[in-house]
Amino acid sequence: MSNANQNDNAAVFARIAELEAMQAELKALKAKTANMPRMKVSQKGAISIYGLQRMPVTLYAGQWERIAELVTDGTLAAFIAANEATLTRKGEAPLAKPAVTEAAPIATPKAKKGRKSSRPASAETVSVERSGPTAAELAKLEAHGLGFDID
Repeated sequence: MSNANQNDNAAVFARIAELEAMQAELKALKAKTANMPRMKVSQKGAISIYGLQRMPVTLYAGQWERIAELVTDGTLAAFIAANEATLTRKGEAPLAKPAVTEAAPIATPKAKKGRKSSRPASAETVSVERSGPTAAELAKLEAHGLGFDID
């Protein structure tokens, strides 16, 4: 009987070794694919990209197409190059940023033939952020008046 017990023990140890090898292989595969971007269609029909950050980045197809257009025409690369001094990358310590920053203009793509655009074709740059009306706009409003008296 001891011979049968030894055979059983050998089979159990062989199975344990096989499972440990499979577990190590699975762990290696998970580590390899952990930061690989992968895509899914959400319940609402949007595209979610996993693997870029903790939560997925989810946008509708039209929004992804607009971003892809920025990439293909070089606008995104130009913006990154123009703002390289203030940008940080994941894993890097943030640079000291000034208390007040000016908005960096970004180039708008030229309107394509046959495509209607809400942007004026003659505009070369668009401000990214704006804090309020300009002095010229305020002067124009004051000159025009409110149209009623406040007494």
